[in-house]
Amino acid sequence: MEHLHRSLGIVAQTEPSSGSSSPTLSSLGRKPAAAAAIGGLAGGLCSHLHSETQPQHGRSVSQTSLASISNGGSSSAYNVAGASVRMAVSLESTGQARETQQLSTPGDETTASILALAQTQDLVYGGTQNGSIHVWRRDTFRLVQTLQAHAAGCLALAIDETRGILFSGGGDGRVHAWDAEQLEPLFDIYAAENSGAVLSLAYFSQLDALALGCQNASVQWFDVGRRDAAPCDRALREIQARRSRFFDSSDAAIAVCPSNAPELSNGSPDANRTSVPVFVVEEQNVVGYAHSGYVYSVIAGALPSGEPALFSAGGDGVVRLWRVGSESAPQPMATLARDADALEDACVHSLALGDDGVLFAGLQSGVVDVWDLETMQRIRELGTGDSRPSVFVLQYADGCLFAGAADGLVRVWTGDLHEVGFFATGSAVLALAGGSGNSELVVGGRSVGFWDVATLAGDSSQLAQELVPTPASAPLSMAMRTPNAGVRRRGGRMMQALAQWMRLRSVSGVPELQPECRRAARFLRDLMRQLGASDARLLAATAGANPLVYGRFDASHSAAANANADANTNSDSDDSDFACVLVYGHYDVMPAGNESQWTSRPFELTGRDGYLYGRGVTDDKGPVLATLFAVAELAAAGALSLPVVFCIEGEEERGSAGLREAMETHRRLFGAPRLILLSSSYWLGETTPCLTYGMRGSIRANLRIESSRAADVHAGVWGGAVSEPLTCLAHVLSRLADPAGRVLIPGFHDSVRPVSPAEEQAMRRLVQWITDKEARAPLVTRTAQSPAPEETRALLFEQLMQRWRFPTLTVHHVDVSTVAARSNTTLVPAAAQASLSVRVVPDQTLGDIAHKLRTHIEDTFAQAVAAEPSLLDSLTLHLDVQPVAQWWLADPDAPVYRAAAKAIRDEWALGVDDVPLLIREGGSIPAVPWLEAFFAPHAVAVNLPMGQSSDNAHLDNERISLENLMRGRQVVYRLLKNIGDVISKQ
Repeated sequence: MEHLHRSLGIVAQTEPSSGSSSPTLSSLGRKPAAAAAIGGLAGGLCSHLHSETQPQHGRSVSQTSLASISNGGSSSAYNVAGASVRMAVSLESTGQARETQQLSTPGDETTASILALAQTQDLVYGGTQNGSIHVWRRDTFRLVQTLQAHAAGCLALAIDETRGILFSGGGDGRVHAWDAEQLEPLFDIYAAENSGAVLSLAYFSQLDALALGCQNASVQWFDVGRRDAAPCDRALREIQARRSRFFDSSDAAIAVCPSNAPELSNGSPDANRTSVPVFVVEEQNVVGYAHSGYVYSVIAGALPSGEPALFSAGGDGVVRLWRVGSESAPQPMATLARDADALEDACVHSLALGDDGVLFAGLQSGVVDVWDLETMQRIRELGTGDSRPSVFVLQYADGCLFAGAADGLVRVWTGDLHEVGFFATGSAVLALAGGSGNSELVVGGRSVGFWDVATLAGDSSQLAQELVPTPASAPLSMAMRTPNAGVRRRGGRMMQALAQWMRLRSVSGVPELQPECRRAARFLRDLMRQLGASDARLLAATAGANPLVYGRFDASHSAAANANADANTNSDSDDSDFACVLVYGHYDVMPAGNESQWTSRPFELTGRDGYLYGRGVTDDKGPVLATLFAVAELAAAGALSLPVVFCIEGEEERGSAGLREAMETHRRLFGAPRLILLSSSYWLGETTPCLTYGMRGSIRANLRIESSRAADVHAGVWGGAVSEPLTCLAHVLSRLADPAGRVLIPGFHDSVRPVSPAEEQAMRRLVQWITDKEARAPLVTRTAQSPAPEETRALLFEQLMQRWRFPTLTVHHVDVSTVAARSNTTLVPAAAQASLSVRVVPDQTLGDIAHKLRTHIEDTFAQAVAAEPSLLDSLTLHLDVQPVAQWWLADPDAPVYRAAAKAIRDEWALGVDDVPLLIREGGSIPAVPWLEAFFAPHAVAVNLPMGQSSDNAHLDNERISLENLMRGRQVVYRLLKNIGDVISKQ
């Protein structure tokens, strides 16, 4: 225990000399365990949990055990970390609690647990076992800054939301005040002499004062508003003269323990605070021995009469109420104590105020006492049971009480004291934060977790209805409603829909998963209806192919009139030529591959450190939903100036089988699109938004060379007398391209459009931007041995030209006829095959290049066979050449492209004219050039990338930045809001 206390800077005294009235460590509570609990609360338990074996996919032992016993959301009895739980309901299994993001502590603090949490509308602050404070943005979950705060653990945080001040209390006996937005130090407060660690803080906004709960059993009061009345120089002299009487002041102890006096040096937490004012809590504002133990919790509140009061609790199991004023120490008002026969493990770790004059107290014994503040009586005991783990922290928010305990569970009761259930966090729960206009509960322990608990509020007699799906009969306002602005900013409902959609394994081309694909299609159709689509249906594709999902959102009449649209926009029109926007995307995904390579379950949406992980999250389910919700939001606001129709297919990963047939059959549903909008590519780097205006086309080919003999033969017996299919195949492949990748097919480059001076100049400007602004240029390693800047730019220019501008030929796979021939080095295989692809560019045509490829392969094979007429067997070539996708090139100067670029700049607050980057892709999307041709002559396709270059589409750990996804949604909103005006000028 001594080691655990020292790790937090909480140092226990030696036995006092005779006659001393100072309490010993063992006397600080009703029993030694009460006083020792701070070690568990603020670090000791975490040390144990850090040593646990971590199972795959980030699930803890407790989570796994809970999942194994959960059956329909409940169980009769089970044991977790020594805790017996009876008839408990897993809120994760019922969908009432869902972890949306998990944030790890950065860098070398990965083993430092989160001991305290605070939040505003925009930021979350986490105080760590090492004394630092991590600050994350709520909307992106990105780490903003790490404040080096305390020389020992950061044990308490409080917020003055009115003036934007963050207070942090630590094991070094100090309170630091920070600018909550700028994250700059403002001033320091030293607890009174011999106070030990500051274990708890409470800020009174109406009094502009701060209450401190301390290790030496005192409650202290500091008037923040009148702090300038005490000269800083006097405070500094007092601090520097301190020598601890309460704690061990021997030379040996001083050598180990941090001094209360400020000794500032470079690299210390105080090094950046040398210029801030310093204040000391005056002795007259200290209530000595407010408790007979550590003061674990102080909270600011009011009595039912409205009188402000301070509530404190500690290791003695007693809750005290204090009358507070702005200029004097708290005065005792009342004491809430259990009966003498109910004092076992009565140490109170945490307090929380509920509604209707109710106070909750979380006990070391694992129960929560409920006190009526009007009658000052204990009216209820929550969580009774055998061997309950200690309740470390309580939080009352949104009409629910949350109790975090040592077993990693958060138990939930509603305001009327009905137990709802629990959810498992994976490690001891040491901090909770809720409220501040946010419906998410923030949980601190080994990491920081954000839990969506919005559905818990409301009627406690039944499980709350999930936001998705909403009944089809519900009005649009209900379908679009989100709990508050904070959730709306992070797209709470969209995230829930995405999580449900991604659970459906819509892998195309796998017969056993075809029902999942159809369920994914129906899910999207139903969601469109719930979001207000005037029409949503499934369109049949070819036999065996997954259906298309069609949806339509009608233009708002006022918006359409203001836009002076040049065609009919009424939803009841039979005119198939109505001007509209067509949104294209796909709901099918690639297989997950080797799931052991994933850090989380591939078909479960997992939030981690500002990213969303899961198969299809960036390709293409995330962007599809972002676009859908943007359109629905515009429609609900009456701001949609053109109808928007959706065509979301289920066979894109297999070459868009059935798309052509379905759209030709239902041509009238799609009108005459002026804009074809999709998001199916990625930024060139990580930080700069892009707009894609071109893609290469593709041709696939499979060739197989077979011997007339039916089986493999022994090379030692027949070698030289029989034909060698694999050798012949290698010869044919070697004539297609040289080792440098130059294609050797005659006439292959004849029709390639020459690079114009303007095109080359634009590419060089792009390269200059990337090398200047992007942290990682694609395929260029930034090391000490990297090329000089000029060489780097030249190399990058050549790479991008080869990737985007020139045609290529790639051999993907070579194989032989039998499994034995692959591993047995004594056999001559009877057949060999290869697959390859060709990427074509303007102005090559698919038919011409496919013909030249086929002719060259056949001629090369015929020449090879003719050279060996004396062999005992003959060879046959089987060749299949399939044009897959035409190249696509748009005009980046077209009005819709300029409008898209403006929407990107406005959303990302970019003022530079050459941002977003105009880029091309080396890959192919068969539907895009076909759709442009099908809806010619007015349709213009715009590919609006939302993902970054590191998104890992088609690979393990596919992801997308939450910020990119949410800003992508807003870019679509901005673009389509004024699309009628843009189209009218096109």
